[in-house]
Amino acid sequence: MKYKWFTAAFLSLCLIPAAGMLVLPEQQAAGNEHLTPKPSLWNAQTGWNAEFLGNLTDYVADHFGFRQELVTANAALQTRLLCTSPAEDVIYGTDGWLYYAKTLDDYQNHAMLTESEAQQLAQTVKSMQDYCESRGARFLFTIAPNKSSLYPEHMPARYLTEDADGSYERVLPYLEQEGVNYADLFSVFRAHANVLYYKTDSHWTNRGAALAHDYLMNTLDLPHTAFTDADYTTERSHSGDLYQMLYPKGTQKEETQVYQTSFSYVNPPRSDEDILMQTTQENAPNGRLLLCRDSFGNALHPFLAEDFREAIITRQMPYPLEQVQEGDTVIIEIVERNLPNILKYSPDLGNKTEP
Repeated sequence: MKYKWFTAAFLSLCLIPAAGMLVLPEQQAAGNEHLTPKPSLWNAQTGWNAEFLGNLTDYVADHFGFRQELVTANAALQTRLLCTSPAEDVIYGTDGWLYYAKTLDDYQNHAMLTESEAQQLAQTVKSMQDYCESRGARFLFTIAPNKSSLYPEHMPARYLTEDADGSYERVLPYLEQEGVNYADLFSVFRAHANVLYYKTDSHWTNRGAALAHDYLMNTLDLPHTAFTDADYTTERSHSGDLYQMLYPKGTQKEETQVYQTSFSYVNPPRSDEDILMQTTQENAPNGRLLLCRDSFGNALHPFLAEDFREAIITRQMPYPLEQVQEGDTVIIEIVERNLPNILKYSPDLGNKTEP
């Protein structure tokens, strides 16, 4: 009899996640996580979905009831007992440091760009610069360093590095050779005594973004607010993207810096991840900014918006350089790990040189 009760209890526990899918709200992605969308058996354009069962399996695996609670509990056990991360995209380092697994090739100097691709990338950026300058705009290109490139001391020792050039090291001399207006944030951050990236996030802190802002504006030789010298307050309110991926129901927060700004959004953004944002600042010393950015622009763009009367902040790729007007300032920011995207999504500039 006791075995029947045990079997019934075991089956009931197994059914709880499935039952949870029927009564609980749909699971939301945590951090940089990408959840499988609900599959469709029939598509008006392609007909019957031959992969439906496989898609359904992936969907259930990403959306079963109490998934985030169970994932968090499992991650807590593995990180504390085994000092390893069960999340595919998160590397668990020493002292609780987390790193984005998609930066591992760069860290180990497994260049994702060949020499010819690195040269082609620099030439592509130079063509974008020429295009913008032909329209009477200033142009600046910058690469945001991967966290592991600046702070490798907490990476697990099992990840060995090769004595070779990574993608950034391959691209840099070609940028110089092509005469690209480039702001080298690697040198600026490496020269700074303080840690300017979050411990449980893949991005720079607001203090780091302020340093990047000041260096970009100094490189452009434009008037600006020196945020590295500005006052700020601190609050423990930042939830790291890597922490959310590893512990989706975790509550740990990191300290972040809060600066005072007075720019306004034309339309309030839903989040910092919006494809397009526009800002205005009546008292700014400069005209219009076109900032082509990735997720590192989440913390960077508020500082830049403070210096321009109008700012267009976009994640669109290919970069919408056809919007460039005379007198604009164009800044292209891309993180180190995404450098190949410039070749993958290079803009079609054609032969146009006039607005």
